[in-house]
Amino acid sequence: MGLLRTISIILTTLKDAIPPYRKIEGVLDGKESSKDDNYFLLVGNEIIQVDELTFSELMVGEALRIRSTRSMKAISIDRLTP
Repeated sequence: MGLLRTISIILTTLKDAIPPYRKIEGVLDGKESSKDDNYFLLVGNEIIQVDELTFSELMVGEALRIRSTRSMKAISIDRLTP
């Protein structure tokens, strides 16, 4: 049973890492962190997981373009200027 679970996790991780990636564009509406050191951004009604440095650098109200994996983990974030 453990071997099947391990293979399933590996396949899910690989599927998540390959294109096509999701593209989200909008204003950063909110930021939230969880007790287990996960960091999230709310952009255009989508919740995106980011790392701690990105979380601390971005400010609510900024216009962003985000490319993310299928499981909504940020790959790249661009600030948009008006």
